Amino acid sequence: MRACQMLELLSPEHRVTLLTPRPAAGHQPPPALPEGSALVTYSGASEPGAGVGGLLGAVGRLLGAAGCLLGGLPLQSGWFFSADLRRQLRRLAPQADLVVLQLVRLAAHRGDLGAAPVLVDLIDDLALNFARRAAVDRWWLRPALALEARLLARAQLRLAGQAAGVLLVSGRDRRELTRGQPAALAARVRTVPLAIEPGGCPPEPATGGAANAESPSLVFTGNLGYFVNADAVSWWLREVWPLATARFPGLKLVVAGDRPPARLRRLVTAANSARAAGTRGEVALVASPPDIRRLLAGAAVALAPMRCGSGVPVKILEAWSQGVPVVASPWAAAGTTGVPGEDLLVASSPRQWAEVLSDLLQDPSARQRLAANGRRRLQADYSRQVVKAQLLAAVAAARDGCLLRPPANRGR
Repeated sequence: MRACQMLELLSPEHRVTLLTPRPAAGHQPPPALPEGSALVTYSGASEPGAGVGGLLGAVGRLLGAAGCLLGGLPLQSGWFFSADLRRQLRRLAPQADLVVLQLVRLAAHRGDLGAAPVLVDLIDDLALNFARRAAVDRWWLRPALALEARLLARAQLRLAGQAAGVLLVSGRDRRELTRGQPAALAARVRTVPLAIEPGGCPPEPATGGAANAESPSLVFTGNLGYFVNADAVSWWLREVWPLATARFPGLKLVVAGDRPPARLRRLVTAANSARAAGTRGEVALVASPPDIRRLLAGAAVALAPMRCGSGVPVKILEAWSQGVPVVASPWAAAGTTGVPGEDLLVASSPRQWAEVLSDLLQDPSARQRLAANGRRRLQADYSRQVVKAQLLAAVAAARDGCLLRPPANRGR
């Protein structure tokens, strides 16, 4: 999403060359680029495959990861390292007015950019992501996750110190990254969020979601193969669902997204088996839904119970865009610019979740107010116009004083 939005928002003002991994057979090709822009693909050790090619790719990734560890870089930098990318960067970077390096995973390639000014788009604070995950993931993974978090933090700060500018999508992540750092470094770090436009019509008065008093519907959306989402909905099903269905016997929950893991499928099956045995409530798992908007439109409340992660929770922005009120964990809410109690409601413990949902499901006017406020927040802080202005300002600041061509030329 971030890469596509950058292409869309920058291409009217700049000539952009997109350097991107070559898609594997059967995978979606890169997006079509506007006239005047160029697409260059590279092969790499991270490229998936079968047979001998896949084996060599796996070996290459392991060797790259080991090399990065020895050099003090995070494992992910080695996992995504590519000799072909190195060659392409050394060829293309000298021709550019500005290089946008996306994600700390490419930290091992910073030296391939030469003297070209660099804008590092971290998107989110991945060190924060791993540190939070280390607190809730399986015990045997926690030491490795904590180590990777420390290596990521070091790599991010090193990139920030070498870059003309740094971007993050969330103010919370910016505060975490710049905490305790020199003012000169902090000044180069900007928040440029993702752009999500409101969809459809504003919620009708006294509705704020399609709630049915007897069988209200809740919805959780997201990439279910991503640990942060799988952990959030699994925790919610284990801890909150029994309390919520005790208060609302006809409660329905829709869990929708790509790549649902086996553990989540088992939890959903167990919840519905208990229902058949007399426990109330129904859970529907929708894998790879063709249209998230349709699922959101049928919900009374959208859930965002994440315990870890970083960046901005897109599921909250999507719910706001469809006029659906949101209940979120404190951590998820902090990734947005939303004001708790005004733009969304916040719940921490299982009992608090059940109480907040119970009150909200019985109050149509409260749902309508939250939905309307969330939509206004989206328009104020996440509209395409707002994000484009922030992105162009960040690009201009990174290029200021570093132009290799006269100002009349359109920069690459």
